[in-house]
Amino acid sequence: MGIALIRIDERLIHGQVAYSWSKDYPADQYMVIDDVVAHDEFQKDLLEMAVPSGKKFLAFDTQEAIDYLSQPNYPSTFIVVKGPKVILDVVSAGVNISSINVGGMYFRSDRKEYAKTIYLNEEEVALFKQLATLGVLLDMRTAPSDNVLDLAQKL
Repeated sequence: MGIALIRIDERLIHGQVAYSWSKDYPADQYMVIDDVVAHDEFQKDLLEMAVPSGKKFLAFDTQEAIDYLSQPNYPSTFIVVKGPKVILDVVSAGVNISSINVGGMYFRSDRKEYAKTIYLNEEEVALFKQLATLGVLLDMRTAPSDNVLDLAQKL
């Protein structure tokens, strides 16, 4: 089975992720990889409520996710993270990831706009450049029906 989709979205699991993306990228389970959320029962409970009915919810810190994703077989999994560092850590640990969907990274004063829902600071740009160098497609779409654009071409 494996990874159905990896999406970067600072809001993690919410209506758009749980419903519109899940139609085009069906999965048996939803995984959040976040070192804070993984150890916060309240946040995990809130996120689990947004997962489509009948689907399993997992919240792992980075190392737990690396261990889990390094297994040879696991159910189809929709993964959501807040930013590129987690993905770079997972890829650097040897987990094969060919593409990520870069979505909701929102405006902050230290960030520059790259697309309507993608604002990045210098550190994030550097992380994305590293991922692109490692062969990871940076699929820049807000919705599944949008045309695939490669964020690496805009960096």
